[in-house]
Amino acid sequence: MHMHSALPAPRPSTSVVAAGVVAVLGGSLAAISILASFFIISRISLSSYPTAINPAMRPILYATWTFFLLCAAFVIVAGIHAIRLRNWARIALLVVAGGALLFGTVGLGVIFVTIYFTPADPAVSKPLLASVLAFIYGLPILVAIWWLVLFTRRSVVGQFHAATAARLENTPASSSPFNSPECPLAIRIVGWYLASFVLFLPVLPFISSRIPALYFGHVFRGPAAISVHFISFAILAVPGIGLLLLKRWSWPLAVATQLLFSLNCVVIAFSSTFESNLRSLYDDLGVPAPLAPETAALLREMRWIFLISLVMPLAVFIVLCIYRRPFYSAAAIADKRALSS
Repeated sequence: MHMHSALPAPRPSTSVVAAGVVAVLGGSLAAISILASFFIISRISLSSYPTAINPAMRPILYATWTFFLLCAAFVIVAGIHAIRLRNWARIALLVVAGGALLFGTVGLGVIFVTIYFTPADPAVSKPLLASVLAFIYGLPILVAIWWLVLFTRRSVVGQFHAATAARLENTPASSSPFNSPECPLAIRIVGWYLASFVLFLPVLPFISSRIPALYFGHVFRGPAAISVHFISFAILAVPGIGLLLLKRWSWPLAVATQLLFSLNCVVIAFSSTFESNLRSLYDDLGVPAPLAPETAALLREMRWIFLISLVMPLAVFIVLCIYRRPFYSAAAIADKRALSS
């Protein structure tokens, strides 16, 4: 009689354990910092800081901190499951590393440009400030590079695949529809990145109607602004979910949305109403507008920020174009499997 032997569960390497521990510690530190900031700001009287903490800014701060608190909790969970060799956790940490590398590099560049163009302040040493900011932003960038290299190495990927095979052999179960092995890894990373925008949707109804929205050189206010934000996040999240589910319609929709948002950034940056729209946003948020000598430098920096924000949608667009054929091949396999079942 044939005896079925279960595959032994592989053990994670030291580097994988170290990466998981760093993810747990980093997520915990971020969560504690966010909760501390939330507690401190909630105790500050609005009358004490009328310009720094405007009533219209509090919903933005609370919504932003809630989102990043959820992200920190997700990083903690992903770090724990990466140590347990769950393949979805490896992909999740790759997505986090890619986002941290992009936004950390962009943020570091914007801050150094701002320091360079800002007049010297005798009370604050520019080299000291640059060193502190370089450490704050440089550490996540180094960790992101480490994760991107580690979790794409063939030997490390093999550990996760072996662990998945052992679990399926020992406990037969259907794979998650959001983590199909036929779907190219790059497409899955893009899909999870785009699908994460769905986390913004539950927060939008609680955002103050005084928060404006800037799209294609036009400022939307009140309920129209919240509606525009809702539509924007929805059309970003829907194709991301479709890519994970290997739906053929999701590829052209994802490409169209990335090109649309790239065009939006270009139109905003080079619009003839850029300065007036920027001042209007300052007025709506209750933030003091810059003085005349500082206006030119601020406009230049804001234009660069909008142009630098093109990096992410263009990177997503390039990945989608490179992996178009593998994605459609995987979608065809998924369609045949669905028809046969």
